[in-house]
Amino acid sequence: MGRGTAHRLQLHLGTHVDAPLHYGSTCEGRPARTITDIALDELWCEALVLDLRDRCEPDAPITVEALESALADNGAPVPAGGAVLLRTGQERYGLSDPEFFRYPGMSRESTLLLADLEAKVLGTDAAGWDLSFPVMARKFRDSGDNSVLWDGHRAGREREVFIVQQLTNLAALPPSEFRVAFFPIKIARASAAPARVVAFV
Repeated sequence: MGRGTAHRLQLHLGTHVDAPLHYGSTCEGRPARTITDIALDELWCEALVLDLRDRCEPDAPITVEALESALADNGAPVPAGGAVLLRTGQERYGLSDPEFFRYPGMSRESTLLLADLEAKVLGTDAAGWDLSFPVMARKFRDSGDNSVLWDGHRAGREREVFIVQQLTNLAALPPSEFRVAFFPIKIARASAAPARVVAFV
């Protein structure tokens, strides 16, 4: 390309990794890191899959109880500094299906539960981490409380985590005892980046 050519890229499109800067300017009391601040070895980690398909509903929150039940069924401990991948069943929908946009979402409490168990990478097969935007907007209109907006993401200000959305092929993975590598595009000063995610079974 010639000098001066401008390019545009949507950072939160498709499978992507959110850096702490996406949640706010600070994280754990320090300046929030960008996508290029995250070392590659932080994104190469042990992982487990939590099967939530019978424990969550479209347009409804994924509860702490649902996560605890799925963890008990999995039987493996959350790997310290590792990844927890949520299989909600949303991966069966494509962009042309209205159900793609009606997904279960994580709350502040649910996100902090996984962070408190020392998970560092939090992934989902859903289009978003929080409740879908129409559901959040309705909750905000009813309450007038803006803390209901993206409270799952905002939990990342309190505990540093990397949120990964729109994962696929979770059905092909075992419940535990495998590793995953997350390869986001290195974009300077970015709060997120599209990523290739590869499991090693």
